[in-house]
Amino acid sequence: MRRLVLGLCWLAFSGAVAAQPARGSLFGVVTGPTGAPVADAPIQAKSQQGGVVTRAVTAADGRYTLPSLPAGTYDVSIVMPCCAFQPFAKAGVVLATGQSVQLDIRLAEGLSLNTLGDDPGTLSAAIRKRAAIPRRPVPRLSTGKPDLSGVWLADEDPYPEAPDALPWAAALAKDRIVNAFKDAPHTRCLPQGLPTPAGAGPFMAKTVHSTSLLIVLFEDVGGFRQIFLDGRPHPSDPDPSWVGHSIGKWDGDTLVVDTIGYNDKSWIGPYPHTEMLHVTERYRRPDFGHLEIRVTFDDPGAFAKPLNQNLIWNLAPAEEIFEYVCENNKADHLPGPPQPAGGQR
Repeated sequence: MRRLVLGLCWLAFSGAVAAQPARGSLFGVVTGPTGAPVADAPIQAKSQQGGVVTRAVTAADGRYTLPSLPAGTYDVSIVMPCCAFQPFAKAGVVLATGQSVQLDIRLAEGLSLNTLGDDPGTLSAAIRKRAAIPRRPVPRLSTGKPDLSGVWLADEDPYPEAPDALPWAAALAKDRIVNAFKDAPHTRCLPQGLPTPAGAGPFMAKTVHSTSLLIVLFEDVGGFRQIFLDGRPHPSDPDPSWVGHSIGKWDGDTLVVDTIGYNDKSWIGPYPHTEMLHVTERYRRPDFGHLEIRVTFDDPGAFAKPLNQNLIWNLAPAEEIFEYVCENNKADHLPGPPQPAGGQR
């Protein structure tokens, strides 16, 4: 009897496995404008049917594989760090049951025009390569919570989420892109980037952490954020500012930072926001050399639903933050972006 039951169970299991449709894959090679392979390209395929996202990173020879994909139609995209390559997007890639489809991708030249000094992504990669990260446990504060202190390479989300912007915000973002970001805050020597200005490589952020305060020093106009950890609430009527008013509390070993009180002058990528903007950051230090930061932008005045970013900052123990001085702050009309005065990496 026991053998009979086991046999019936095996037949049922085998039938269920056999009933599952075979999965397929997308594979190929990612190259640049000259045909050279592009390594570390973050490629993703999003299902048009269920919205499920599958991700991979290209190898040194530019090859990638996106495995175990159900049959369906996919939108494939690559967004490289600024500015060597233009973003790539291909909609409507059809994959039949069990099919493997080759999709070779040629990335177009970006705004840096193959000029090394104008390509932050290349400079960031060089900084990561020369960083020597000690093998140590995560440092702790006197309270036992992770110490987030360090000098960090502020990298962007390699798989950026498309905002669900309200019509006015989407139209303004489109206009900014068409006009090559000529009105971006940096062209007027104003802070650019949220929640930390200059929060993209090769810029650095230096964190100084105590039990009651986390200070973030950054290489941009303004230069610092204060995140209060002493239990104080937000002011009832905060004066709008570029970095807002930030308070934090611990959720286990994750520091949750809540920020309100923004002005409406900064940009989220090319997108505008209103003074209703509410930002939540979740900081986690999984090991000695990395900070994982999940950021949620909630602004019902500009977005139909919250926008999320997933960042990984790399420890850069051999680096230090530089002074950044913008010298065009009195210009009424600027033909191009301002030039910093300070050190070079």
